[in-house]
Amino acid sequence: MAPRDLVEAFGGTASKCMHKILLISDGHGEDWVAAQIAIHLLRLGQQRHYEPIELIALPMVGDGHSYERVGVPLAAATRILPSGGFTFKTLRGLWLDLRSGLTGYGNHLLRSVNKLADWTDLVLAVGDILPLGLAWMTRKPYIFVGCTKSDYYTGGARSCYFPWERALMQPPRCLHAFTRDRITCCNLRLHRVAASYGGNPMMDGLEEQPGDAAIRSAGPFVGLLPGSRPGEAQRNLADMLLCLEAMQRQLAAPVHFEAAISAGLGLESFRRLARSSGWQDLGDGRLMRGGAVVFLRTDNFNNVLHRADLLVAMAGTATEQAVGLGKPVIAFPGQGPQFTRRFARLQRQLLGESVQIVEVAPARRPEAVARLAQSLLRDSERLLRIRSNGRERMGSAGGAAQIAEFVLNQLPQRLYGGSPRSRS
Repeated sequence: MAPRDLVEAFGGTASKCMHKILLISDGHGEDWVAAQIAIHLLRLGQQRHYEPIELIALPMVGDGHSYERVGVPLAAATRILPSGGFTFKTLRGLWLDLRSGLTGYGNHLLRSVNKLADWTDLVLAVGDILPLGLAWMTRKPYIFVGCTKSDYYTGGARSCYFPWERALMQPPRCLHAFTRDRITCCNLRLHRVAASYGGNPMMDGLEEQPGDAAIRSAGPFVGLLPGSRPGEAQRNLADMLLCLEAMQRQLAAPVHFEAAISAGLGLESFRRLARSSGWQDLGDGRLMRGGAVVFLRTDNFNNVLHRADLLVAMAGTATEQAVGLGKPVIAFPGQGPQFTRRFARLQRQLLGESVQIVEVAPARRPEAVARLAQSLLRDSERLLRIRSNGRERMGSAGGAAQIAEFVLNQLPQRLYGGSPRSRS
């Protein structure tokens, strides 16, 4: 939808009696979190007979599939940049995005926000300083959900948020900040930011689904999480496939390998890539080479997280969610732009013992991954520590409902400030 159509589409007379909320997010995981909050906003609004609520989403990166899946319309045309949203992480990513029209797309987002500012009553910014800054630009009250930064990166010694980020979290414009864990919340409060932690919304919406088309073997279940960014996800899966035969031999049992592919990517590009690497396509998303069989599916993400004994992951949010469910994760650096050696090490710093990184030459990687998988699955005490560590680092579900309740409480009174209950 073109920016010039925004006011006409979302600011007409039919919506004037509604409470209007703009959701801004800047990544696949951030879209997921915002979508979980949107589900609870609509559900709680209906249960409590609030005036109708109208939600509009502005995903800054990617296709906005998480919003569309829960019925939240997109306010403007989205775009997938070559860097996958990691524009400022590397010079190469910045250069590729600039060549692809980053400046024009940035102007498009700014124009969209300016037009939506006249329409919205309240802004929910999910992610980091980019959506937070856009929320500030609307000149409307906003709530910040910081789901990317954590003080586990600093060992809890100081706030991971810079002074200018904390300045954007101050009242009266910023009504409240919600963090992803207790330690980050406590440090923000030391800087006089009205912050709360009541569960990690990243862990919401992960309930196991009934039924499963894949026929599982009696041996270990190894899940594969290649990420969600086009191009990079395919390359990541190709690297993972190289490890499966070695894992099958090392674990000495029929292993059930199952990859959770992002629905927005489809399966065909992954199947084509696998065939070019010597895998036999058995149909129905099944691939075979040597003694290993792997299932590729787009409808199985929650079930893979719950049922896997171990995951091989080259992803951001999906890895964190797996850790939060108590699962051991093996990771190794990819070609990027997201899952590089630096990203993997930062993820290990964030998630602790739950993530084990294999950093060896590609030729030696399959055997190294296989040996590590065997070691993890045989060490029951280590698995117990990993389960406990995951709960501590990622927290519990329920954050989306608490954030939604706080948002709804702001709408009728237009209050500036207020503090919801926090478990911290």
